[in-house]
Amino acid sequence: MRLLWLADVLRSAGLTVHEVGGWRSRGSTSFDPHGIMCHETRGSLRSTDAGEIYVLLNGSATAPPPIAQLYLSRSGDWHVIASGRCNHVRVGWAGPFKGVGNSGLLGIEAQHALGEPWTDQQYDSYVRGVRALRKRTGWGIGGHKEHQPAGYGHASVKTDPSFNMNQFRRDVAAPPPSDEENIMPALSDQEQEQLLKFAKDNNYLLWHGAQKPDGTGRTDIRQHFYNIEGMLTEVKANQMAMLGKDWVNEQEIIDGVLNGLGSKDLDDAATALRAAFGDRIGELAAKLTAA
Repeated sequence: MRLLWLADVLRSAGLTVHEVGGWRSRGSTSFDPHGIMCHETRGSLRSTDAGEIYVLLNGSATAPPPIAQLYLSRSGDWHVIASGRCNHVRVGWAGPFKGVGNSGLLGIEAQHALGEPWTDQQYDSYVRGVRALRKRTGWGIGGHKEHQPAGYGHASVKTDPSFNMNQFRRDVAAPPPSDEENIMPALSDQEQEQLLKFAKDNNYLLWHGAQKPDGTGRTDIRQHFYNIEGMLTEVKANQMAMLGKDWVNEQEIIDGVLNGLGSKDLDDAATALRAAFGDRIGELAAKLTAA
């Protein structure tokens, strides 16, 4: 198996992704993953992306290459290293993937030094990336320190990643912020100014009409709603007057109100009423209910 979808899935989460040359054919095809393994590189505080990726591509004294499928920079950028099996763990003796080795685990190496604080930028990117991978696959999540911990009589015990794995899994499981919450940070200062101007202009047109400087054009839209309460009162009076009859043609009353609003469509009328009454729409609803 080759995970040829890695770059696309990470990009779909809004992450910056770099594809390292040859990644689509790198790594063994004896690969049937069902879990995500989180690591940190434990390199120098001054390490570079190029230096870290060089090690992942060429191996180390303890691990033949390639070492991991994915690399997460301190900048929050992702680099896709390989699509096949890589050599990032031993067969685990604890944790959620006890008894599983490289053939069953996707490895992520995050650029991080021993004792280095995690920045919000990198940690958030880690969460978003793993969330996207989990959404695509449904796989579980483990930490290297859970997979090869001390206290079991094995060599090569691990303590990475340094963040709390239970909290990390909770953060991954939490729903991502909605597009509505994220839209403003995604806009440039100029785009935000343009959006504000658009809103102000449209608000002005709603409340003051679309008259041109010479006075021509559509009249003040508010005048169509000033007498709504009076119109509804009249409808109520007509209903009372017809109480002595055997029936009341409710559709005629409804059509009359809609015609008064300049619309035959109830949804359009409701939209117009909301626009006209603004924050007082609740008062109108209460009066309509009482009527």
